[in-house]
Amino acid sequence: MESYKYVVIGNSAAGIGTCEGIRRVDKKGTVAVISDENMHTYCRCLTSYFIGGKVTEEGLLFRPRDYYRKNGITPILGAKVSRIDPAENRIELDDGRKIGYSQLMLGLGASPVMYDIPGKEKQGVFVLRTYEDAKKIALAAKPGKKAAVLGGGLVGLKSADALHHRGVEVWVIVTSPQIMSQTMDRDGADILRKQLEENGLHVMTEMEVVEIVGKDRAEGVKLKNGDVLPTEIVIFAKGVRPNTKLAKEAGIACDYGIAVDAHMRTSVPNIYAAGDVAEAKDFISRGNYIHAIWPNAVEQGIVAGKNMAGMNVEYEGGIAMNSVDLFGLPSIAVGHTRVKKDTGFEVISLISPEHRYYRKIVLKDDVIVGSVCIGCIENAGVFTGLIRRRANVGKIKDALLRDDFDFAKVVAEGVVDDKEHFTTCG
Repeated sequence: MESYKYVVIGNSAAGIGTCEGIRRVDKKGTVAVISDENMHTYCRCLTSYFIGGKVTEEGLLFRPRDYYRKNGITPILGAKVSRIDPAENRIELDDGRKIGYSQLMLGLGASPVMYDIPGKEKQGVFVLRTYEDAKKIALAAKPGKKAAVLGGGLVGLKSADALHHRGVEVWVIVTSPQIMSQTMDRDGADILRKQLEENGLHVMTEMEVVEIVGKDRAEGVKLKNGDVLPTEIVIFAKGVRPNTKLAKEAGIACDYGIAVDAHMRTSVPNIYAAGDVAEAKDFISRGNYIHAIWPNAVEQGIVAGKNMAGMNVEYEGGIAMNSVDLFGLPSIAVGHTRVKKDTGFEVISLISPEHRYYRKIVLKDDVIVGSVCIGCIENAGVFTGLIRRRANVGKIKDALLRDDFDFAKVVAEGVVDDKEHFTTCG
């Protein structure tokens, strides 16, 4: 039986973050990375750009081709884990191999949701999660084709943008009253919708697909109002669900995702979890939540890896964050952006829909807990840094939305005093 000091299941953001966390502490301990994809580590965030022809396969790579060799990592690719056996400190692969470990990290990720409607098994129906998914969609996306994208979140809009750039006519069909309903408020969503529609996309809100019609291949989608849209391509973009099955079968505590503590440890000794499967600390609410976004997965992985290698570090918590550029219009939404009235939050905003300009700050007791920037995103990183610092911005609140607001004003007013450690990610 093969055996390694560290075994990492998952070759994406959380898995690679874990390897790098380990190697910052332990340069020599044996490490194996296992993935059911037979592909070098790559950035899932870029798969829509691959579909749109903006990046090549090489451009998708998250780390150089020699990454595993240079870091003393054994890649076990194209191999699916079928069982975790905590009692024996080993895992089993679907080809019968058994691999022992001293420390195990579960970067099991998440799977796209395909709700149960007639016709979902037909040819021409896709999800977008992996490089293989992207290749299939790119092959089908011929100029003049028609496509229905079911879902108006980040993946759905990026998919629609990519298909449009391939010459495909696209309908975005959303059951909620707005696009980006999980991460963007209504004002911001309306601006993004106008940008999409003015660039040739069709957006339908408060609408539902009840059937994918056609014999063996998709030929159209039937809507709840009885109309049928002729479409040869259908993409489900209705979110993802954490892959908890292996963990549950191994007796690891799970809620919606795998439950982890501040050190990214699960309920079972020597087993950690990170990324889209891990229900970890939320920075703002301080409860546990899954933020299925790339930067949080990398950071969680690094924390897990360091602790697996003997350190004692805590994960500060994830922040909801989405950024997208749609036909040249950039937008970034961070933290709590959709808050109800009379709940103790203060909202300040500046909007000009005709100029595709929107800035919004959400505060709680003079501390920024969320921000939206559309059109002008230069200070988005400053807002994110202030969120991370839990800085009281009461004395500069009136300046936050001014065009000349920048980090220098934050320092000049004494809101923060250690420029060196001020994070402006975003």
